[in-house]
Amino acid sequence: MYTVYGKNECPACFKVKMCLDLLGKEYEYKELDKDFTVEEFEEKFPNVLSLPQVVLDGKTLGNANETLKYLKEHRLN
Repeated sequence: MYTVYGKNECPACFKVKMCLDLLGKEYEYKELDKDFTVEEFEEKFPNVLSLPQVVLDGKTLGNANETLKYLKEHRLN
């Protein structure tokens, strides 16, 4: 299952969620300051500054562009 770490009013976060919805992929959305803190984010994703960050079954896919690239490359699987 996908886990999306994002924040409120984030266009890139919305875009990733919309793509996952359109593809019928199950995901859990975790929102900054509601489900995790900045400190927890920095601990989970060291040296990463951008949201969203997407994880699939424990493997970090990356930011919105990296995730959309992954989805495009794996759309038939």
